[in-house]
Amino acid sequence: MNGIKLDITRASASLSDLHKQIPFMAATALNDVAFQVQRAENEAMTDIFHNPRPFTQRATQVEKATKSSLEAVVSLRPDQARYLEPYEDGGEHATSGNNTSLLVPVDAKTDQYGQMTKGSVARLTARSDTFVGVGPKGVMGIWQRVKPAALGRKGKRKGVRETKPALKLLVRFVPNQQVHKRLGFRERAAEVVQRDGAGAIARAVQRVLATAFR
Repeated sequence: MNGIKLDITRASASLSDLHKQIPFMAATALNDVAFQVQRAENEAMTDIFHNPRPFTQRATQVEKATKSSLEAVVSLRPDQARYLEPYEDGGEHATSGNNTSLLVPVDAKTDQYGQMTKGSVARLTARSDTFVGVGPKGVMGIWQRVKPAALGRKGKRKGVRETKPALKLLVRFVPNQQVHKRLGFRERAAEVVQRDGAGAIARAVQRVLATAFR
């Protein structure tokens, strides 16, 4: 009786190649999940903050995993992290430089997001008709000197109306306060990983298998 031989050389080679692809498969799955986390975090900004700037909506970044470094990191970009971390860990609103007060536009120009544009405070304070200080009722802010307003009664000289200087509040300075909203960055990331991690691994395995046995 003649023996029957089965050549498994090609299959063995494919399996060997498949084993070598495991780090690539793992990195692919990690990056898949990481970018899903990034999308979820960015989308949540619209729900947490009213009419957020694109600067805030694109607050996250991904450091991709590689075959030699099987770790994908999703984090806040440095410029945004300073302002958003109090919403994650608690604390007061972040402010710029040494300023410990929040700027609240009262009668100053704002952008489409209701916020003062970059450099607008510097332009306001550089004007000759404005000053930074305490105005009526002890309000600290940027005040504008406007044309005197008539008092509505005649002065001592016949036909002459008394006037008084008038101030217009452009920007109010208010003390920093504790933030009350919560970002939930870590909790949201954990939910996405738990929900979509298995699917990302399955897709990575299918991708490797599709090329291993061609």
